[in-house]
Amino acid sequence: MKENRIYYDCDTYDYWCSEDDYSGESKKEYGRFAPDGKSYEIFTKDTPRPWLNYLCNDKIASAVSNTGLGFFWYKTSLLRVTKYEHIIDYQPRTFEDGRDVYITDLERGESFCVFRDAENVTCVHRPGKSVISAEIKGFSVNMTIFVPTKDSGECWRVEVKSQTKRNIKIAFRQVWSVARFGIHTAEEGIPYLSVPGKDQSVAKTENTIKLHTSNSELPTKLWCAFISPECDNADFCNLEDVRKDGRVFNFVRCELSKCVEVDENGAEFNIISLAEADETLFNDLCTRYLRTEEFLLQEQAVDKMWGELLQYPSCTVPDKNVQNFLNTWLKNQIFLTFRYIRSGYIGYRDTIQDSWGYTLIEPKRAREQILKTLSFMNSDGTCPRNFSPFGKQDKHDMRNTMDSATWIGMCIHDYIAETGDYAILEEKISYLDTDKEETVYKHITKAMDALYEMRGMYGFCLVKDGDWNDAIEGISKSGDAVSIWLTMAFYHAQNMLSEVFARSGHKDIADTYTQRNKELYKIINEHGWDGEWYRYAICGNGNFVGSDENEEGKIHLNANTWAVFTGLADEERTEKVFNSIDKHLATFVGPALLAPPYRKKPCEAGRVVNLEPGTFENGSVYQHAVCFYIYALLKAGKVNEAFDAFTRVLPTNPENFDSRRTSEPYCTGNYYCGPSHERAGQNFFTWFTGNPAWLLRAGFDEMLGVKATLDGLLINPNVPDSWDSFEVKRIFRGVKYTVKFQKGTEKKILVNGKEYNSNVLNVTDTDEAVIEVVY
Repeated sequence: MKENRIYYDCDTYDYWCSEDDYSGESKKEYGRFAPDGKSYEIFTKDTPRPWLNYLCNDKIASAVSNTGLGFFWYKTSLLRVTKYEHIIDYQPRTFEDGRDVYITDLERGESFCVFRDAENVTCVHRPGKSVISAEIKGFSVNMTIFVPTKDSGECWRVEVKSQTKRNIKIAFRQVWSVARFGIHTAEEGIPYLSVPGKDQSVAKTENTIKLHTSNSELPTKLWCAFISPECDNADFCNLEDVRKDGRVFNFVRCELSKCVEVDENGAEFNIISLAEADETLFNDLCTRYLRTEEFLLQEQAVDKMWGELLQYPSCTVPDKNVQNFLNTWLKNQIFLTFRYIRSGYIGYRDTIQDSWGYTLIEPKRAREQILKTLSFMNSDGTCPRNFSPFGKQDKHDMRNTMDSATWIGMCIHDYIAETGDYAILEEKISYLDTDKEETVYKHITKAMDALYEMRGMYGFCLVKDGDWNDAIEGISKSGDAVSIWLTMAFYHAQNMLSEVFARSGHKDIADTYTQRNKELYKIINEHGWDGEWYRYAICGNGNFVGSDENEEGKIHLNANTWAVFTGLADEERTEKVFNSIDKHLATFVGPALLAPPYRKKPCEAGRVVNLEPGTFENGSVYQHAVCFYIYALLKAGKVNEAFDAFTRVLPTNPENFDSRRTSEPYCTGNYYCGPSHERAGQNFFTWFTGNPAWLLRAGFDEMLGVKATLDGLLINPNVPDSWDSFEVKRIFRGVKYTVKFQKGTEKKILVNGKEYNSNVLNVTDTDEAVIEVVY
């Protein structure tokens, strides 16, 4: 009997293969990377689960499966424009509604839905665009899907060819839901928190269908349109659906169509599905996209944008798999997560980390997000767990998750290191709970002071509603619990900030942080050390979490990796930590988050005990946490081991083949089922995770060793012993650097052919620099 645990989807996924499938046919390839690594071709529609691409800009995001089905949202994944509903809102599985192309052969009288009915369906996903192709009944159909760089719409370009001349009616369909989705209520069979069809009107012309909703249950009014300049007929109908709770939902099915003769030369159609909260802007979009040439201009703009984004930073390295992820796929993923979070609201700690990673790609855009996020801090220095993308007047998740502010230190430090923009500290912004404006510097110092003041046993930071590990939120049931890991994270934040403040006219605060950290260093090493590893937390009743004295959850990964890469652990303890990780946590995809997993439900451990062993925080291989492990290995000089961990956590790990992993091979996920689970290696909840930022930073900054610092561009490679040469391109403070590395006996650095006497570069007299490094 499974006790009363939370199993989520583990028992309901229908795409999981049996143990018998772990050989032969199950290890077949479903797709492959293009030679340049910038696209991924999927050979079949029968992937282990829908393999998605997410296309987005700052207003909308579109989920595109390898069969072309999917949905898109406006501003948040919870405001669904087109219909997609399911039991749990973390991982799209099967699509009942989506983008459909219907062909009716007017002479033969047969009709079919191209991508649903065709057996031969292939797909090419790439950053900014997906192309789905099908062959059926003598027709070949290609559908290109992209999202404009700024306009709030999803574009389709559909090309239809026939081996012989045929008269057909071609129709394009979608279903509007325009409703607010509820993550947790979906588990109870109530997927929508608003009523689809309420307070809305729909109208049509010959090639346009428009919808307007003023439903007060939505966070904003919305105008929507379905347009094709090539079609000459538009129609819609209401799909009434009576739910179990008695509510009546009215979805709108749209159809744009045209009768046309097609042959081997083909016919092309452009379609856009729009959603916009600004009526004036919406009307402008409707007018512009009635012109076919607008689609071409927008597609060219998308291609140009991604060409630029993929150029810097980039690398050429011996391991083409790692090269593909650093150059293309981690950027594609963080482009999405930087703008959208899976829960619909914006996680404070999540977006701070994404901004930290995104600074490598678009520093100016990262600056905007940093300022926005800091403005959602409370005036006492505390931060919400999540805030709404619809502004401060909307509802927010005000749980006091205490780690939210700790990520500010590395984000601000590395943003200023990248740009030299100390002026950001003097920018004035408001708070969540008041319109009063104060400087970014003041916001940061308030947050650090709040963490320092809110401490408990031995001087460790209070955990309150949780730290990074949300699932231990119940450890304060018997009193004020404290988190040893959180105290480490606070120590790291103050270290990073003291460097920045010492150089920006705030030496007194820098000195204060240094003195505080001497105190924290002593506390952590006196009371956090367990003999062979670092403990994780102390419950309100005084019991340790992550200690050898625990029967379950004896060792937690994060406290140990952070002790190493923040410099808290000395050399002797560092070796003991790694030995303990190898002994208790190692798996073929990286170390597990904790071990042994909780099974007996100790009441003080929090909700982690209700999670199925080997899933989520209860002993899974949490990919975000594996990134911290990579950082710790690099800090300890274990370069080959770090590279091995980097490749193992990627979805291309050959030991974790497609049908075991089930997820897309070109994006990372939230966690792999841990070794205690029967589905060890299955990847849950892909795309929306904090690890792309950490993997990008670990790759370019720490392994390839071309890293922005406050003093300049640091050259410090930490690559596998087997590498003889590699190259990195990046932009640093306006200068385009090409850094060529070659292994050799005489270490030296040349800048534009002249020897340079430091490994910290400050090139200011040219727009481009070629750096030759013998390492």
